[in-house]
Amino acid sequence: MKNLRKLFEILDKWKYHYMLAGLLLVVTIAFRSLEPKVLQIAVDKVVVYFASSGTKIVEPGDSVTAFLYSFLPELKMGNLHMILLGLGLMYMILALARGGFSFLSGVISASSTEKAMKRLRDRLFKHLQRLPMAFHSKNTTGELIQRCTGDVETVSKFANMQVVEALRMSAIFCFAFGMMAMIDLTYALIAISVIPIILVGSFFFFRKEGEVWAQHEKEQDKLTAMVQENLSGIRVVKAFAKERYEIEKFTKQNYEKRKWGIKLVKLHSKFWPSSDFFVHVQIALSIFAGGYFVLKNRISIGEYVAFYSYAVTVTWPMRRLAQLVSEMGMTSVAIKRIYEILNSPVEDNSGFDDESVELSGEIEFENVSFNYDEGEKHRVLDGVSFKVLPGEKIALLGPTGAGKSTIISLLMRFYEPDKGVIKIDGRNIKEYSPAYLRKKIGVVLQRPFLFSTTIKENIAYAEPETELEDIVESAKIASIHRIIEDVFPKSYDTVIGEKGVTLSGGQKQRVTIARTLLKEPDVLVLDDSTSSVDTETEFEIQKALRPVTKHKTIFVIAHRITSVQDSDRIIVLEKGKVIEMGSHNELIKNNGFYKKIFDIQISIEDEINRDIDGASNQKRQRTINKTNVIG
Repeated sequence: MKNLRKLFEILDKWKYHYMLAGLLLVVTIAFRSLEPKVLQIAVDKVVVYFASSGTKIVEPGDSVTAFLYSFLPELKMGNLHMILLGLGLMYMILALARGGFSFLSGVISASSTEKAMKRLRDRLFKHLQRLPMAFHSKNTTGELIQRCTGDVETVSKFANMQVVEALRMSAIFCFAFGMMAMIDLTYALIAISVIPIILVGSFFFFRKEGEVWAQHEKEQDKLTAMVQENLSGIRVVKAFAKERYEIEKFTKQNYEKRKWGIKLVKLHSKFWPSSDFFVHVQIALSIFAGGYFVLKNRISIGEYVAFYSYAVTVTWPMRRLAQLVSEMGMTSVAIKRIYEILNSPVEDNSGFDDESVELSGEIEFENVSFNYDEGEKHRVLDGVSFKVLPGEKIALLGPTGAGKSTIISLLMRFYEPDKGVIKIDGRNIKEYSPAYLRKKIGVVLQRPFLFSTTIKENIAYAEPETELEDIVESAKIASIHRIIEDVFPKSYDTVIGEKGVTLSGGQKQRVTIARTLLKEPDVLVLDDSTSSVDTETEFEIQKALRPVTKHKTIFVIAHRITSVQDSDRIIVLEKGKVIEMGSHNELIKNNGFYKKIFDIQISIEDEINRDIDGASNQKRQRTINKTNVIG
């Protein structure tokens, strides 16, 4: 019931439209409930009267029958065709009225459902955008996609077909039972005597199906996530020829989903036949009881015919009750899964947010500790402290997992530190709104992400109204302008594939650098942003960056010593702690971790150069030998 109350919250202001649609359905059922009475009149008045040559007249047994009979022409032997015509017109009017009100109810219900579901989708997407990074790191993309599409569709189907249908079934039952009670109350009670058994069975079915469907949807989430991940990384799959492995992995997960789907089918295979059995038992009871009452002259043949129509009509809501319960169980699970997203606390975006105020770039970490997961034994950052002056270029160096990118994530307020304080321009970082910080701090992410749109729109993502000249200028600084002009047929209007799949790794990195530079941030963060470009291109990018970042605070995360040695200070991290700090020359003199990395990289470069020189000498010698042989 809790989840059904949430359904009416989803329907919001349109719930009144559903009430109107329901009232129109009640009117529809009212007209429908009169149709068997026309059949009763045809049997009791017309058939009996003319079969007895006008000697036998059956008086109306209830006020409804008497009311309808008053519209017919006078009953006499020479008036048969007029009476039949009157009965036909009466039935046609009832049918047209029923169809018209039913159509109008359906239109209102469908329109209201579409509006309510649009609002739900908008609300879900908006809420997802406002959720913190901690939420997205714990929930897979495939699972969220399934909840925003499949679960919303389940709710939409129930709202469109079953919300009003519940009222319709109730109205059918009430009108049909009321008409039967007018004929004979005892007979009416016999006609619904099996309903309690069906209700109890439906209740237990509802509970069991909810459990099975919830597990089925969990397996569906995993399957959706697997497909989404596979298609996103199709290049890697192809590169490693792992198609068969991916197919087997998908097949295995699909089997798990099928297993729960079969459990659901088995549950239905047990419930529906038993439910249908009791429904048909109910109809059989009505037929035998009615025959008995006719033989006892307790009801007329016409009343028996009408009663049979009402008895069948009553069994329809009983039959539909099971389907309603089934879909109610699925919808209840879907609503619960949707509200697990909607009830997740959004990111706190309060704080200073005056965009006209620029950051000077003074940044200080005071004994900062952080862990992504509270259960982890070793902290990602453990008592990190350092201070950056405005306009300094700071490099973060260390092995994978040392905490370099985590420092930037905390600086952007993607996460909040567990201990310690981060200050920007002397103020606690919590005093700034996350939106303000992310506008003022430009980050070129370690793994570049591009949207499946034009190169121009990707570069101008932060400022969509930017003039092309400014976009080109940013592209020139990022050393990508010439490639865009020479390689791509439509230049900046070239549409790139999903996640920039048509670009090389280096090209994607340079486009993302251009995108970040275009927003003119007060603090610039380059998170291993030149790892996919050659040394010469890296040097060109750094050279072009100097004039535009002259007075900006810059953070550089890199693994190559050549990328960081011109920094004002280099902070060396290991296992979440600062183990060294100083300029390139100072760290070389310290003969610590930095010096070891420097020596290793220099020795590797020397070895590579020797191999290249050796290969060149061998090639030159082979050429000389070949020339001597020819001579």
